[in-house]
Amino acid sequence: MDKADEDYNGNVGLVTKYIPNLNIENLDNMSAIVVGPPMMMKFTVEEFLKRDIAENNIWVSYERKMCCGIGKCGHCKMDDTYICIDGPVFDYSYAKNLID
Repeated sequence: MDKADEDYNGNVGLVTKYIPNLNIENLDNMSAIVVGPPMMMKFTVEEFLKRDIAENNIWVSYERKMCCGIGKCGHCKMDDTYICIDGPVFDYSYAKNLID
């Protein structure tokens, strides 16, 4: 949330600001799910990586413009991956190699 009314008492600002303060007790037994605009996802993943969370425990949503939803039109294709068929959610170890 970028701005809040005076009566709101939750977190305000960039999500990346709060990641360093997360109390994560067992890094091997946790997953992070990142959804949002591409730039927000990029910097959020970077913050989780700084916390030594394994790439295969970070999940990103690459939901893109999907016209047909069955892999025929190719609008969502990245490399050989059809986001509408193979995803749209991928672990970061796979997603980081997808090139648009």
